[in-house]
Amino acid sequence: MSYILAFDTTLGCCSVALMKEGVILHHIAEIRVRGHVERLLPMIKDVCQKAALDPIKMDYLAVTIGPGTFAGVRIGLSAAKGMGLALGIPLISVTTLEVLAYQYFRENKDFSGNIAVAIDARRGEVYLQFFRIDGGTCTALSKPEALNYGYAAKKVRVGIDVIIGSGGAFLNPFLEDSGIIFTNHPKYPDARMIAHLALSKIDDAEFCDDVMPLYLRAPDATLPVTKDVTIQ
Repeated sequence: MSYILAFDTTLGCCSVALMKEGVILHHIAEIRVRGHVERLLPMIKDVCQKAALDPIKMDYLAVTIGPGTFAGVRIGLSAAKGMGLALGIPLISVTTLEVLAYQYFRENKDFSGNIAVAIDARRGEVYLQFFRIDGGTCTALSKPEALNYGYAAKKVRVGIDVIIGSGGAFLNPFLEDSGIIFTNHPKYPDARMIAHLALSKIDDAEFCDDVMPLYLRAPDATLPVTKDVTIQ
């Protein structure tokens, strides 16, 4: 018997799911701009209570490591590491981009082709990664990057059939004549899909200290600049 607790707080949703032997037992998702830190642990508790499962009996934790908002990435990964260390449970990490690609793959069984996952990264940039869906598989074709709109559009223009994610709205003006299909669904990682994806990555489970966040650029917030003061 194998239990996987999966959760995500990287974007505008807080999502938790519990899987047993490949079957989702319970799932909770809340769309929220803020408040992930206050809601995540109560949602985890709720999911475990509904399954009458003591968290100590969990076998794996699955968590998204980014890219996403800096606070969101830290909240989810910190919770996973805290639980993992306290309960002695290994972590399975997945990226936000690969989860969204996997969700599209699972929800569009008849699709075959190349997709780009583009997430709004703010400051005139998108988080971008390419995937190939074919023959019942979803395979990464590139590494995740943070790119400005114009350069991202140039990279997407050749060989991409579909763009998914919140970043598509910013690339659309550059690609109106490209024939590329844009869709904003899925917009947020679904913890149920994280659990299914993690099931295929059990051999990659790691100790908590080895799991690191995926930051593709420096944080938006910066420390205030302190000017030197000369005392006369």
